Amino acid sequence: MKTFFKILAFNLLFINAMAQLYNIETKPLFNKKPVQFTHVPFLLLRFNPTSMLGYNNTIQYGAELAPPFGKFSFSFDYGKGKGSQNLNKYVKKNQAENINTEYRGEIKMYFSDWFPFAGLDKKPFGRYYAVEYVQGKYDRTVEMATGIGGVQLPSYAKFDLVPYTEKTQTINFKFGKHIHLHKHLFLDAYAGLGMGKYTSIEEATDPDELEIVPLHFGFLSNKTLRQPGTKGLFFSKTAGIRIVVPL
Repeated sequence: MKTFFKILAFNLLFINAMAQLYNIETKPLFNKKPVQFTHVPFLLLRFNPTSMLGYNNTIQYGAELAPPFGKFSFSFDYGKGKGSQNLNKYVKKNQAENINTEYRGEIKMYFSDWFPFAGLDKKPFGRYYAVEYVQGKYDRTVEMATGIGGVQLPSYAKFDLVPYTEKTQTINFKFGKHIHLHKHLFLDAYAGLGMGKYTSIEEATDPDELEIVPLHFGFLSNKTLRQPGTKGLFFSKTAGIRIVVPL
């Protein structure tokens, strides 16, 4: 008889503990109040402040068109920046004439398959996959050593300011999510990887007679300047946070 009461007491304690655990785990999920919207936005205006942090700094803005059907949306961004506006002191002082121009096109697919957020993951509110195409043109004026052909620069090396243009085409595969601060203000956080190709054009000087001066840009980027007169492929990575105003 005593054994029976011990087993009964143990079961009651176990059931009570499980009920409390279930309440603790589920209560925050279902009590969170979502942002209320009067209508589904069809146009989102976007501004990307994080695009100004890198070596190819641009002031980037654009728009996303979200048709009221399906899971797809389409966006376009334009960005332009100058070396004189770069946050890196070396670039701002020595490469003030740099001009960076980028065009970005993006196709997003929103998805709703993650309980209990499925009700919120609807275009253009939730999480998404995206394919992004980036076309860049970068007019550079950089300091180079001429006529020496080696990595170790002698004390008598001659340095010239050499203008050239680098053109790139990149495709990135991205994952992102809209974070709702207000019905008129989102944050779009994203990250992705991709591949690209570049062509560096320099017409005034023989590329074989140039030796680029190594530059180190600290925390802003690990950018390695590509030699003028060359072309090739490169690995691409992207991440940032956009400010979005839904209409």
